[in-house]
Amino acid sequence: MVAAFDNEREFSACMDGVQAEIRRRREAGEPVERGEHASGVVHEAGYLRRAANGHLLIRAIRHGVAGRWIEDLELPSNMSVVRAERPSA
Repeated sequence: MVAAFDNEREFSACMDGVQAEIRRRREAGEPVERGEHASGVVHEAGYLRRAANGHLLIRAIRHGVAGRWIEDLELPSNMSVVRAERPSA
């Protein structure tokens, strides 16, 4: 099952329900696969936009078109931009 939730309360209720169902099936002797479990991932608001900006940054660098505009991009937490320039003579 895959689901998305608007708040932690809904997420927790679903997780509790899935875990209870697995436990009930196991205790009733029904077949339950060994690796069957409930888990979830919480994404911060805007994570898709930041991920898209990260992909854009990587493509721009590969194509040699990364200008000062990249400094304005909101990037994922595992990316950063550092500019190195030679001093003018």
